[in-house]
Amino acid sequence: MKSLIHNGVLIPEKYIGINLSIKISGTTFELNDEQEEMALAWAKKIGTPYVEDQVFKENFHKDFSLKLGVKVSPGDVDYTEIYNYVLKEREKKATLSSEEKKKQANERKKIREENKEKYGWAVVDGEKIEIGNYTVEPNSIFMGRGQHPWRGMWKEGPTYEDIELNLSPDAPIPNGKWKKIVWDNNVIWIARWRDKLSKKMKYVWPSDSSFLKQYKDLEKYEKAKALSKELEKIQAHIEKNLINQDIKRRKIATVCYLIDHLKFRVGDEKDDEEEADTVGASTLRPEHICFNNDGTVTFDFLGKDSVRMIIKTNLNNETIKNLKEFSNNKREPLFEGVNSSQVSEFLNEIMPGLSAKVFRTFYATDSVNNKLKELKIKSDQPEYLKKHGALLANLEAAIICNHKRTIPKTWEKSLQKKKENLKKLETKLETDEAKFREKIKTLEKQYKDKLTKTETILEQNEEKQLLIKQKIDESLNQGKDIKRLIKQNITIKKKIKSNREQIRKIKNTYLVKIEKTKKQQKERKQRNQDSIKKMKLQVNAQELTKDYNLGTSLKNYIDPRIYYDWGKKIGFDWKKYYPATLQKKFSWIEKEKN
Repeated sequence: MKSLIHNGVLIPEKYIGINLSIKISGTTFELNDEQEEMALAWAKKIGTPYVEDQVFKENFHKDFSLKLGVKVSPGDVDYTEIYNYVLKEREKKATLSSEEKKKQANERKKIREENKEKYGWAVVDGEKIEIGNYTVEPNSIFMGRGQHPWRGMWKEGPTYEDIELNLSPDAPIPNGKWKKIVWDNNVIWIARWRDKLSKKMKYVWPSDSSFLKQYKDLEKYEKAKALSKELEKIQAHIEKNLINQDIKRRKIATVCYLIDHLKFRVGDEKDDEEEADTVGASTLRPEHICFNNDGTVTFDFLGKDSVRMIIKTNLNNETIKNLKEFSNNKREPLFEGVNSSQVSEFLNEIMPGLSAKVFRTFYATDSVNNKLKELKIKSDQPEYLKKHGALLANLEAAIICNHKRTIPKTWEKSLQKKKENLKKLETKLETDEAKFREKIKTLEKQYKDKLTKTETILEQNEEKQLLIKQKIDESLNQGKDIKRLIKQNITIKKKIKSNREQIRKIKNTYLVKIEKTKKQQKERKQRNQDSIKKMKLQVNAQELTKDYNLGTSLKNYIDPRIYYDWGKKIGFDWKKYYPATLQKKFSWIEKEKN
């Protein structure tokens, strides 16, 4: 990268108070802007499960005490005035006219577009690229994920003085008292700052759809493909070092064995502070492991998103021996002194550029590929079945990568709603079938009634014709004039012909109607059965994915070309499975394939 030009990042305006107050143990306490901002954030959470969470409450009020300069505990503070203000604002918003709501929505849209135009783009070597999230986080209550120990703590957003910008020497410096302006053409971040809560660096990157990030994605998946060719050599390298005399080498090899065998994350590389004190291979502690009497080993620890992982597995003898040795010191991590950089260095001895994450990318992609082959879905099968097949393959990757999640609180309710919809569809199938049977029955009755009536008239006319013919014969024998009888015969013949034509039409009309109705019945039945099958698959999918997060593997680990190629074979557009944000992220597929 030779040039990087941008306008910095958007920093939310500082909160300006409106002179609200609280009561602490019955005494009114006037708030300054910072205190009011915190109290307002808490009041907005009243009525949600968060304020019933003991850890959430205690963490917030501990930080609120520091801001107030007075120690308060949950229950000491009366937020009535502020909560009433929140309710009034909500009521005001709810009672706005549709015109006013539309006007405000348009104003917000205009502001978003202006901000996007100013901060949402960078120019890299003369090419305009989109920036991901260009708005820095405002002050807020830290929500966390799962049972995060920090949930409820106050998280202050960065100011200009906290933020470093990455700009090339030819770039104009955006307005603001920035902490530092740097130029590093070996990295692709736009801005960075140290998070005041986690103390970790936070970054603003180009958008996932930018060519820089897309190139990184493609590079990652190509590295995973290369791993498949070198896997046996790497595994042999790991196994060889499981018995190395150097304890550090044995520790690193054991970590690599767990990464390869159990698809563990390396441990000291986390996406953000939302993951809390979660554990991976290199950060396991003695309390996370149990050696069972049957020779198996059980791992029990908090994984990604603070979800508890309990994995019972078989390991080779060398690994078990090492784990037992490393767990002797209960006060130290199993792999004290081992980190992701050392793991990468060890793997690079066999395959340059290989890191722990590539294993998970390889195994996730491989599991999807194998599952799609196993399903044997054909091009003439319905689209919903193809989409379900894509989901089942995605689930395999989530299982392989241990992408467990905390079951959403709305999961049971959502599943019940789907089951109720399924019952409605099954009832509709029965009701529609009954309606069509009744309709067919009615058509048959109408047909028989019309046919019987017309056939009776025909018989009567045929009898009349027979009588006329007899009279003609008698008149001829007696030498009488038969002109009148001949006219009557001609008339009755016309009637008989008309009757027969009517009967033919009645039969044809009935056949057309009954065929059309039976066709409609068949089509309706097929639609209803398809809807039932589709809903059954949705119920099945929700039950199967109950405690798995499929999005993580889909976004970060599965090579999207697997779905693209599979879709081409069976007539399924990969975009029907990938959400819009990931379609943009992986838009490079179609350029590469075409």
